[in-house]
Amino acid sequence: MRTWIACAGWLCVVSLGQAQEHAPPPAVPAPLQSASVPPAAAVVSPPVSPPVAPAASAASAPEVTASAEDALPSQTVTITASSDAKAPRVRFTAYRESYLTARKVWQVSSGSVVMALRLIPAKLSATIDDVRVALQGNGAPVPIKVSSGGVFVVPLNDDIAAQDGTFLVNKGRGELTANIVLQPSVARDAWNVTRVGQVLQDARRAVRAITPWYKRPFASDVQSLAFCAAERGSALRLMDGEQLIATLPMNEAAVNDINQPVFCKIFDGEDKYPGHYRVVMPEQATVLLL
Repeated sequence: MRTWIACAGWLCVVSLGQAQEHAPPPAVPAPLQSASVPPAAAVVSPPVSPPVAPAASAASAPEVTASAEDALPSQTVTITASSDAKAPRVRFTAYRESYLTARKVWQVSSGSVVMALRLIPAKLSATIDDVRVALQGNGAPVPIKVSSGGVFVVPLNDDIAAQDGTFLVNKGRGELTANIVLQPSVARDAWNVTRVGQVLQDARRAVRAITPWYKRPFASDVQSLAFCAAERGSALRLMDGEQLIATLPMNEAAVNDINQPVFCKIFDGEDKYPGHYRVVMPEQATVLLL
């Protein structure tokens, strides 16, 4: 979903703390992986350093505390090493508050929705095409995969959260800010009509869970789930087993998590197709919460 903290879909704009120089210590932390809350889609920004506050049509991210007793499904976040010479060394924002909010999203959505941060230039001179992000705990910085457009899923790492970890970037102080984005985490080959409705319900539940009560009357909700492509002309296929039931054109205009125009087949959760029909998407299609 696109949950900025100025919601576009469910993109809620959140202003994260300014980058500060931070030199990483030497030892190596445990690999990023978690069994806690969210990995990618909807409105509220996690408090960061300074606390994250949502912008525009979304509610700001509350301080979320999670009980250690909660048993959560495990979250897997892909970490890829960078071939660039130097690791990011500038402090972007504290990790713990983003971790707590992401964990809550993951928890209340039963792992079907994750929280991501979209990096945005805060200065005219800033760029994000070469942005790199790492998570720093007591050990060496761990690289985090950043997608085209500057979006990365907030990893869930209990150890680094307990160490008051920090997100590092390869940019100067104050060059970047960020929005919260909620994204579906369902595998591409696991979609069917029933799952579409379930993910919509989970995303709405996650938004409510991370939106302060006093901001709920003003916060936008997740309205729909969309299968989108960059160009008009693609189509979804509804399958009953190996039998093709229907071809659904992806021609409804929308914008994706980085505000680029896309063309979609949009579902509102009230669709009348039988729940077991599989949804098969084109290879380059993406799934958004709008």
